[in-house]
Amino acid sequence: MATTILKALRTENKYDVDQVAAELDVTVDEYQLIESGVTKLSYEQAGILGKFYGIDPKHLLGIAESVNYNIGTYSRTIYAQNYYEGSEEPETDDEG
Repeated sequence: MATTILKALRTENKYDVDQVAAELDVTVDEYQLIESGVTKLSYEQAGILGKFYGIDPKHLLGIAESVNYNIGTYSRTIYAQNYYEGSEEPETDDEG
């Protein structure tokens, strides 16, 4: 299963599932459904978690135009419409 942004934030910040569930005032089972993407995060829950993690709640809802995140040693800006992860070397013209 792919890691969601909620799981990445929780593990990077070293929180247990029960801690984040308590912050949202939901059961652990309910939070696990939200974290795995089975249940959609509400606007109110996104606001609570945005404040909890210190990020813009729009990023948690997937409605931001770009996502900036720092996880471990990696830092990325993801632009929802033009996401590309790879080398950004200039194209060379092979014509002499």
